[in-house]
Amino acid sequence: MPDLISQLRRAPQSFDLFQAISLLERGAPECAPVGAGLGMDEAVRLAAQVDMAFAPSDIASLADSARPGPGLTLRTAALSLAGAQGPLAAPFTDMLLARRRQRDSAGLDFLDMFNQRLLGFWHRARAKHHLALQAPGPSPLPRSLDALSGLGRAEGAHGPAGELGWLRHAGLQGAAPRSMATLLALLRDRTGVPFDGEQFVGHWHALAAGDKARLQSRRPQALGMGACLGARAWDQAAGMALTAPPLDPRDFAALLPTGPRFALVGWLVARHLQRDITVTIALELKAAPATRLAGRLAQALPPRLGHSAWLGSRTNAARPASLYQRARFELAPERS
Repeated sequence: MPDLISQLRRAPQSFDLFQAISLLERGAPECAPVGAGLGMDEAVRLAAQVDMAFAPSDIASLADSARPGPGLTLRTAALSLAGAQGPLAAPFTDMLLARRRQRDSAGLDFLDMFNQRLLGFWHRARAKHHLALQAPGPSPLPRSLDALSGLGRAEGAHGPAGELGWLRHAGLQGAAPRSMATLLALLRDRTGVPFDGEQFVGHWHALAAGDKARLQSRRPQALGMGACLGARAWDQAAGMALTAPPLDPRDFAALLPTGPRFALVGWLVARHLQRDITVTIALELKAAPATRLAGRLAQALPPRLGHSAWLGSRTNAARPASLYQRARFELAPERS
């Protein structure tokens, strides 16, 4: 946040008016919200930039204030009682501009008492229906998005390390039925890994004891009519696969079952699918680092046979490197 505020102070014209006010509010949480206080206790003083010329940007200036109250004064031509777009007559604006050229700003300062209140109300009205402009904390719009999309924030649903669902994913979570495209968009945004997916890869289901055929059973049984050979059945719609592009050792290790992202991915998948579907994930290394079984130096990718270490022969210029299988395992999702 301090970096954004420093950028705002260096180049205020590159920011949107409401975005700038919201940033200044969040940078001073001890102050009253703009438009909700008495003006003296707010995070920024709002004033109008009165001119007859066309305003090239929302914000005319952002400067330190020597007056009591807010330490910064933001001037904008977006809303003003006087000026080219104001309701006051043009001769009155000309008189105010003439007085300003004579270094008499009493008339403009008087109008700024009303301009500050109008701009504050305008910001409050815009923030009421725009989530990005609202201060962190409970408010009606996040609660509505949470309820409509099933993010579970109000219910206390959280990931294995206390993670919460992101409000910006409400559009992805709210659609029903949920698709593979929305799941991939969710995972890519949350983890930063460009996952790809495949549906209907199938999965075996164990048969219940009552569904298994018995030769000594007293009731007649016929194959395809209630009798099954074997102890499991294949369901083509019960499995899906996630694949990741070749990863560097650090990202690869984070997605292994012992890594910090593995449980998060499982939780995100379970919250999104909300169905009993087995999900497998396949990972691949860009370049496998040298594995040392003995050594005191910490390794970015600890050796784990079949996941990050493989048994093979030495390679040289005449013999290419041996191919190895991708690390593949099932997610263990939790919906809590």
